[in-house]
Amino acid sequence: MREEKTARRTGTRPAGGRHARRPRRAAAFWVAALLPVAALLAPPAATAATAARSQPQAADIQAQAVANSAVFNHPDGTTAQQNAIRDHVANLVNGTPAGARIDVSMFSFTDDTVADALVAASARGVNVHVIVDESTVDLSADADGDGAPDQGGEYHTLAAGLGENLSARSWILACPDDRGCVGHRTVGASTAINHNKFFLFSETGGTADVVVQTSANMTSTQRTDLFNNAVTIVDPGLYDIYRDYFDDLLAHGTSPTGLTHYYRTPTSATDGSYKAYFFPRRETSGTAYNGDPDTDTIVSILENVDCPGGTEVRMAANLFTRTQVAEELVRLVGAGCRVLLAHDDSGDGTAMSARVEEILYGRLTQRVQCNEGPRGIGLHSKYITVTGGYYGLTNQRLVFTGSHNYTYPALRAHDETLLKIDDPALHTAFRSNHQTLMEYCAGS
Repeated sequence: MREEKTARRTGTRPAGGRHARRPRRAAAFWVAALLPVAALLAPPAATAATAARSQPQAADIQAQAVANSAVFNHPDGTTAQQNAIRDHVANLVNGTPAGARIDVSMFSFTDDTVADALVAASARGVNVHVIVDESTVDLSADADGDGAPDQGGEYHTLAAGLGENLSARSWILACPDDRGCVGHRTVGASTAINHNKFFLFSETGGTADVVVQTSANMTSTQRTDLFNNAVTIVDPGLYDIYRDYFDDLLAHGTSPTGLTHYYRTPTSATDGSYKAYFFPRRETSGTAYNGDPDTDTIVSILENVDCPGGTEVRMAANLFTRTQVAEELVRLVGAGCRVLLAHDDSGDGTAMSARVEEILYGRLTQRVQCNEGPRGIGLHSKYITVTGGYYGLTNQRLVFTGSHNYTYPALRAHDETLLKIDDPALHTAFRSNHQTLMEYCAGS
């Protein structure tokens, strides 16, 4: 499914001032401090239609205790398997108590279950903040006047339930037209977008500081037509990293201009197993956007792989156009690594560029295409697993996942997140999922 926009439609965004950056705080104190404010800054009441449709869905989804986990949907499976990521997110939203905080940054939002859960959470006193790409406003248009969004967008539902006043307790913000919230650059034919897909919970299921990083947009297509993943991490340091980034999305998203370079790479202060990479990242001055591998984060990650000993590298790719990344995969095979690639095949030649196809053809350990189409199932995950040597260390079990496609706009223009995870259990889950992709897509 394509996500690189070559043109932007007319859209509106709510007015609002810069959001003050919060001080560092203990989670319990911060939640308690919000309680009196919640009563004063209640968001608009949910519409009757929203309330009516949300009740039966909320009854089916119960709050659960939270721990580190990886969730993968299976678009060709049962309804429960298709909805696994969506229902996991809805569970966490429904498990968030009054006075706590939910922050969401999402590219595309058409899922009414999660939208209704967020509105219901705000109604019971949760502080809900949602930032979406401007395209979600377009998806919410009602050109035929029948009272329903023509393309299923949930912007107006969320705006009615949360409000658009950024000084209130809950709100929704659309990034400005023709840019992301932070990113403000055109690369090739693609303007910047807010391509992020994450949820932050100050508390849910009795657990504080929860981060959910997913590859999935909140849309029906992402559940039924495309393989996706979501990883949940409980860690105050990583939560603070994402909160700081969310604050920057808000600050730049309410300013007249964004940035052509933002790149940040913080490591959790409480658990060094987690490191985030936030984009866009500009190329070195004097070089072309597609001609500077030294500032390509994925190239650098692959260069850190040590092949002696039979290291294995697995990649799941939705969009793949960066030639230097392809060349690095081929180099790893020549150095003795096993390299397995599962990638999307959109059928129109846009998922993988012709040049990347030429570089990779017949030169990896194994490669499969996940074919989209009327009866085909595509791949929307974007992750890498490393099993073996990395940066001079042996027996490493690493995962790099997030919203970041292997395209030049994702690297140079878009608001994107890549998350490094050093956790054997989560690595096992992602590696197992990749094997499922290799087997399923080999027959597609």
